[in-house]
Amino acid sequence: MRGLDLSRGAVLALGGGGVRGLAHLGFLAELETAGVDVRAIAGTSSGALMGALWLLNGAAPAIQKVRAFIVSGLVEDVPDLQGTANHGKGPSLWRHLRHVGTLVRAVVAGPALSREQLLERVGFFLPEISIEALPRPFVVVATDSVTGEEVRLTRGSLRLAVAASSAMPGLAPPITWAGRPIQDGGAVAEIPVRAARDLGSPVVAVEVSEATPALARGGERVPTALLRAAAMGWAELRRRMLAEADSVVAPVVNHLHWADYRALDEAVDAGRAAARRFLADL
Repeated sequence: MRGLDLSRGAVLALGGGGVRGLAHLGFLAELETAGVDVRAIAGTSSGALMGALWLLNGAAPAIQKVRAFIVSGLVEDVPDLQGTANHGKGPSLWRHLRHVGTLVRAVVAGPALSREQLLERVGFFLPEISIEALPRPFVVVATDSVTGEEVRLTRGSLRLAVAASSAMPGLAPPITWAGRPIQDGGAVAEIPVRAARDLGSPVVAVEVSEATPALARGGERVPTALLRAAAMGWAELRRRMLAEADSVVAPVVNHLHWADYRALDEAVDAGRAAARRFLADL
């Protein structure tokens, strides 16, 4: 990373991670303070939402918008988060059970959010404008639900594009875009480095992924073993994606649960701290 020239700005690849993506706002706030020009952004899932929100408002108003969302009533009451004061820092078994609970609810009752509910939540953050109306080039990365191909959305409804990239399987149904069912970009491009590279350079990737579950007693049981194997596969894919970036910034948020909005301040502070380290190392 030393020797990276940001005198002409940078292109950001903002990764997905649910609530962990709030760290992007802290990172962007520090870039604002340092006067670093963000020339373009590629975002996946929460990275797309936070990137668009920042482009429209700047860091401080974007953070306040998230605070307003938390108290708006649009955040679902998740039973397994109630009474958990440690913001996801508990034993890995507890975090595992929360993921299993999400999967079980999806199998029994279908997606937790309808298309309309997902759009309502995204609409709380973003106005109904086109992607090309944003002040800087912006790419929303999603996945074709049929072919598994990476899909880059650069024109059309910003709100619909971000909703499509955020449509996590089991949480929300795919969004139809130009006749194609589109879902969570994290399925194939959790950190959209290649999409960012096509926008320019240098590419700074901000990674807010969940940590691979530790191998613990009982890890050979089928549900645990399958989930851990999938997590290892995603981690290797992530490593290969990040190898193509000019610099990688990893805020310390991988212990946070993707749906714990009470971790807002912790995630933002982690993004700020990571940005300071990044800028100091240049």
